[in-house]
Amino acid sequence: MKNKISILLFIGIMLVQTIFTQNIQLPAPDRKGGVPLMKALNDRQTSREFSEKELSLQDLSDFCWAAWGFNRDDKRTAPSSQNKQEMDLYVVMAKGAYLYNAKDNQLIIINNNDIRASCGKQDFVAKAPVNFIYVANLEKRDVKAGTEITAEHLIESKTNSGFMAQNVYLVAASKGLNCVVRGWIDADECAKALVLKPMQKVILGQTLGYKK
Repeated sequence: MKNKISILLFIGIMLVQTIFTQNIQLPAPDRKGGVPLMKALNDRQTSREFSEKELSLQDLSDFCWAAWGFNRDDKRTAPSSQNKQEMDLYVVMAKGAYLYNAKDNQLIIINNNDIRASCGKQDFVAKAPVNFIYVANLEKRDVKAGTEITAEHLIESKTNSGFMAQNVYLVAASKGLNCVVRGWIDADECAKALVLKPMQKVILGQTLGYKK
């Protein structure tokens, strides 16, 4: 009996460790690197051609922090209306889908499936190394569960996601990488693939990666 309990305990510990290690701890973002701001603005551009090479963890960390990290105790790198901070940043790669935890600079595993094809309707989306999905959590905007979501509910979140996407563009320009912001998404399909809650709404996608 004791042996059976020990075996079950061991299996339980291994399963917990396996789940935990699926999260990705990102290195600290490089807050002092990059080119001067005016050069990044001059070099900013959209590209839909990407190498399939995985982004380095350092580049991924820099992008995540620029999009939606903390640059002060409780304030973000991108503004949000009334400081509601309702945006969620999802990171989708071949090895899985993750939610960015800015406090711990960590990617929290959502699933280990390749759902890139659900992140947009253009062909390149399914093959590019990284897709950011900007999601509004309307509960943080005090919208009650069960409320019919209207365009008015989402307009501020759409603006906020634009700030985030522009930050990513500037980092891409600074690093010499490619990116494109995208609105052509089957929001329902994407939400299902990301296991979103009813009050979480897909706003925009952004694809990024190294140049071919």
